[in-house]
Amino acid sequence: MNTTTAPPAGDQDEHRSAGPQYEMRPLITDADRATAAALVDDRARQFAACGITLPHRHIAAYRDAWAEGVGLYEDDAAGEERLLGCLMLHRRHEQHPRIEDEDGPCLGISLFYTAVGLSERYGWLITLWASDFAARAGATRVYAEAPSPASGAATDPLLDYLQSLGWLVTGTGSNRDGELVERLRLNAQERDGLSGLITCAVPLDAPRPAHGIGALR
Repeated sequence: MNTTTAPPAGDQDEHRSAGPQYEMRPLITDADRATAAALVDDRARQFAACGITLPHRHIAAYRDAWAEGVGLYEDDAAGEERLLGCLMLHRRHEQHPRIEDEDGPCLGISLFYTAVGLSERYGWLITLWASDFAARAGATRVYAEAPSPASGAATDPLLDYLQSLGWLVTGTGSNRDGELVERLRLNAQERDGLSGLITCAVPLDAPRPAHGIGALR
């Protein structure tokens, strides 16, 4: 099926205009990157209140002009642009590069955070975009990671939610911080009609490294 599906039940927002409501675009300017770093910092404080420590590199990564950061934006009721979420885009799956040889070209996403207080709708949006973008870029899969469930936990709400969006859990391993994570895979698939919901300004080809411009390391 190559069409966009409905958002999670009970969270179907009305569009405020006839054009796309959201935009995915690169974090290019210093201001873009500072706003994204502040969003992740807000999440870090929220996690800290729950006894969870977020690695400082997650915040620092969004200040790096050589990293390929991407933001999900929306114009608010006053017409002001608002950053809803951000992620790091990897043109080659860096954690396990041999996967590309087995499955064909692939993309990776990491450090995906949404602004504090937002609903699950934005996980659905980013999943649709990632699947569609990967297909249009010539990739066959998208890879990501999620924290492993707490020891002894019978179920994990985050993994259950991600699987409901189409992410497949392919195994368990350690990330670069030594933390136990679940490996996730999503099939690349062009989504007819997605451009009516999300404008995509992310280039299909990796941007060339340049001083002051966000680029793939």
